[in-house]
Amino acid sequence: MTGLRRALVLLTALSLVAALSACNSGGGGSSTPKPADQGGGTRVTYEAEDGLRIVADFYPPKGGGPAPAVLLLHQSGGSRAQWAKLIPDLLDWGYAVLAPDLRGSGDSTVLVRDGKEEEYQLEDLNALVLDVAAAIDYLKSRSEVDASSIGVVGASVGGNVAYVASGAFPEVRATVSMSPNAHPQGNSLLGADVPDFNPQAVLFLSDEAEAPDAKALAENVTDPVEVHVYEGKTAHGVELLLDSRARPDIRGWLTVNLRLSR
Repeated sequence: MTGLRRALVLLTALSLVAALSACNSGGGGSSTPKPADQGGGTRVTYEAEDGLRIVADFYPPKGGGPAPAVLLLHQSGGSRAQWAKLIPDLLDWGYAVLAPDLRGSGDSTVLVRDGKEEEYQLEDLNALVLDVAAAIDYLKSRSEVDASSIGVVGASVGGNVAYVASGAFPEVRATVSMSPNAHPQGNSLLGADVPDFNPQAVLFLSDEAEAPDAKALAENVTDPVEVHVYEGKTAHGVELLLDSRARPDIRGWLTVNLRLSR
């Protein structure tokens, strides 16, 4: 774990402690894999530093590895199932894919504390950044993945976490932030707790109504940065994938910034 990531984890964990009570660190790991619902993927588990057990689906690259990987961060109230229609495209483009249930959502609702399991409910959105650190550590354990070249695609609150990840983790080389919020609950979702925060290589996708938020965050991003506003439609988060322009935009951005040939 890099010094930057550890500083981020510790700072974010302090925010979690204030909201939830003190938590001991838990080591990463995986359970006996079970097949994911979607063909080609495997259900895996690993732990965040605060002991939250994260359930995810991992998809190895079709062409073998090591290959760049894309981490998918769903929106509030959703689950990893929200990415079912994008995952086949990412695999066809040559990436490995990790789609977790973020803490407090889907199957990621168990906290391991002092060797005991307890039910977890998300009360502090700032803690979501811990999930990115855990995902990167998991991807580093996979021989199929080039862990120095990770892309992150996030929707809504996941879009905010993706934006933060672009300036917090050196392994993150390209980010797509869909419908982020420029005024979220918790400054950590704006990168406030990240030492020397410097977001870069972010593509923002938005409809017209939420474009001001995307443009406001884009002002903080070091080049390359683009904002694509899909006019004429009202769509939030993963709904933007229904626009015919979304997939080509995502593919083009990842191709250029993850240095994966077309």
